Amino acid sequence: MPDSKLVFIMPRRLLSCWIFATLFLAACADNPVKNRTQLEVKTQTPRRPPASESVKTYGLADNQRQQRLLKADTLIQAGDTLAARKELDLINEAELPPELRGKFNLLDAQIALSMGDAEQAIKRLKMIRPGLLSAQDKINYYQSLAFANVLQGDVLQGVNARLKLSNLLHNPQQQQANISAIVDMLSVLPEETLQDRPEIAGELSGWMSLAKILKQRGQQGVNLAGQIRQWQQDFPGHAANAEFLQAYLSMPVPPAAIEESEVVDQTQPTAGQPIAGGMVAVLLPTSGAYAVAGKAIKAGLQAAYRLAASATPQLPLKFYDSDQNDIGSIYQQAVADGAKYVIGPLVKEHIQSLAQNTLLSVPVLALNHVENIGQTHLYQFGLSPIDEAEALAHKAQQEGRQSALILVPKTTQGDRIGNYLAASWQSHGGTVAGVQSYDPRQHDIGAMLTQLITSSSYPSGQTPPRAVLLSANVDTARELAPQLKYHQSNDLAVYAMPNMYTGTPNPVQDAELGLFSFCDIPWLFDSYYSGPLSQSALQNSLQGIPDSSSRLVALGIDAYNLLGHLDQLAASPYNGATGHLSLGQDNRITRKLVCAQFKGGVPQPSGYAE
Repeated sequence: MPDSKLVFIMPRRLLSCWIFATLFLAACADNPVKNRTQLEVKTQTPRRPPASESVKTYGLADNQRQQRLLKADTLIQAGDTLAARKELDLINEAELPPELRGKFNLLDAQIALSMGDAEQAIKRLKMIRPGLLSAQDKINYYQSLAFANVLQGDVLQGVNARLKLSNLLHNPQQQQANISAIVDMLSVLPEETLQDRPEIAGELSGWMSLAKILKQRGQQGVNLAGQIRQWQQDFPGHAANAEFLQAYLSMPVPPAAIEESEVVDQTQPTAGQPIAGGMVAVLLPTSGAYAVAGKAIKAGLQAAYRLAASATPQLPLKFYDSDQNDIGSIYQQAVADGAKYVIGPLVKEHIQSLAQNTLLSVPVLALNHVENIGQTHLYQFGLSPIDEAEALAHKAQQEGRQSALILVPKTTQGDRIGNYLAASWQSHGGTVAGVQSYDPRQHDIGAMLTQLITSSSYPSGQTPPRAVLLSANVDTARELAPQLKYHQSNDLAVYAMPNMYTGTPNPVQDAELGLFSFCDIPWLFDSYYSGPLSQSALQNSLQGIPDSSSRLVALGIDAYNLLGHLDQLAASPYNGATGHLSLGQDNRITRKLVCAQFKGGVPQPSGYAE
């Protein structure tokens, strides 16, 4: 993909689609928040003040602590998690009696869930004795437990939490909503997971069997009614009774169960007919040179949408082909159609044209980066090599490298990446000892490499620990690896831009990469991005997307999940599939990446470069 059109498009951590969890946590309350769509909730990362700020308020009477807890609860239901965090920070948890401590931990868990931090949420929820909670807090507890387990990728534990929740719900609408949530949660599991398993019996076994049947909705030649009748005979008296099934089957077939073309038709009403309640417009190329990239991003967007919609209603997605008309006209049409947010465009020229020629009345999350442009409602979010160069320089200097030798292809994009690498290295006080461009068609650069390494001189007369900062595509990196490996030692290590890795481990073909280090998106490493939106979980739905575009799936996941965070991203970084995400200058979303080193041809991640 030529850099002049599309610099590889940016950022990534999960159920990152549960960033809107606080709204749904209030959904089963007696007085839920009214008239607030999921995408309107503005969640914010809490910041704990220094001890000197909060200790001043310790020693409160129990009724004062209870009032603070109630205020924090109200703020969470309203979507203001930053203010709720501040209220909790004014309470000394150690002074709370057991019943209030459970409430404290529950609120803390809900705030963690609003940012997709399942690990912290589960830690807090494990401290709670549900029997000490009020009736409404028990409901919130099991909802939170369900969310947290799904965030961690443990869908069955999430379903178990909802089964316990079902015993607490008395309102028929709430019961039906909980049943629908159970079915939708199970629907994201692969079919082999839903097979009969001896260790699972009783009510959960019935749910799994039903989910397996319902996954066939929309498929031709399937006798769904006959399978459901047999299921009812196998599981008499099950909570998913005939009334629920009749209502559920009358609903539109969910996107996960229908063909790609039908998804587009379903989410794309006739132009000029606004969707009730609004929608999210997506401007992506579905034709032309960037159609493959658009397809990968769309796959990520739809995966994140489906997962969020399985918990609570979402604004629908409506897709527009950004190559079919003037981008400003497409944007105006999307606004007229009822867009509340716009994701895209992808191509740099389209972003520049939109910024310069169109007054943006609806927020735009562009999927690339163009320097020196900006509007209040324009956010730029892409897989930018600027972030990759910064992470690589940080990693190498953190490991004691003081001087850099930069090796890039002799192309326009290579020159640009060389400038990014040099700027990042020097911004942290490092010395660039040499820059060399190579012809990717020239397979043997041994002499050039030797000259680069030996021609560098240092004022002290001693050679400091050095880094070779390399930019090369997959095939070129594998060819150059043996030549670079010949020079690699304790005093000289190779750090490569992530385009040298396909994104899928290949121990045989990557064996020659030796101890090369690189920094990439967390989505490529299950230990850093797990759950239903991880690369491994989505593997079956990514067929037909080439390795060179697979990172764009993560970009689509984060693009959808960031919509509720744009206003707060400057103060509240977000853990995404494409990195730790923050808002920088000109509304550009920057990324912190996970670094890894090849060992035996397989990347071994070591942590974030930060």
